[in-house]
Amino acid sequence: MSLHHIKAIAIDLDGTLLDTIPDLCASVNLVLDEMGHEPLPIDLVKTFVGKGLMAHVGKSLRHVLRREPSDAELEHALMLYRQFYFEHIADNTSIYPGVIAGLDAFRERGLSLSVVTNKWTTYSEALLKHFNLTQYFDHIVCGDMLATNKPDPGMIFWSAGQHRVHPAQMLMVGDSGNDSRAAQAAGSPVVLLTYGYSEGENLADLRANAIVDTFTDIAALLG
Repeated sequence: MSLHHIKAIAIDLDGTLLDTIPDLCASVNLVLDEMGHEPLPIDLVKTFVGKGLMAHVGKSLRHVLRREPSDAELEHALMLYRQFYFEHIADNTSIYPGVIAGLDAFRERGLSLSVVTNKWTTYSEALLKHFNLTQYFDHIVCGDMLATNKPDPGMIFWSAGQHRVHPAQMLMVGDSGNDSRAAQAAGSPVVLLTYGYSEGENLADLRANAIVDTFTDIAALLG
């Protein structure tokens, strides 16, 4: 699929625009400590990130319990996590090198941009505002807005509709199988970045149109 006729770009947040894993991991470990469990290493927590807040917390809790958490345990963990993460959302989170230059290059081409993330709206908006990124995006699609999340294609279809383009004219930029599978199911091309959170999957197996090392590599693919 050619990338020369792209009119809009949808971009993932965690692991693509921002390195959020330090604060995600810290918040998980605050939850686990509150519930009487040992902390988890950041490299392990990194493999749990990608399918949204409930999956991320659930996998962490399942790992320390070595069983399925009860509904009450999961509910308690989620309540604590929402509190801790919002309080510490940008303590150690950083913007990846090349992101601003890449976004500027997209804007110079007249492309319409969006954020498409499984992260909830409150957290997504807070982070975009904190890093002065809000100005770049025409809209955001978050994990608590629609009935389904990536890797379901619904978020891609919705964002393409907001951009008023066919899904084939909207590039998805992400870091994981969630992004790749959602885009492919919607008929959108996808570019994956090597530095993000792939949930332990090999990017080469995800059938992306391209795999790049930095955000600034993407503009050259558009012709």
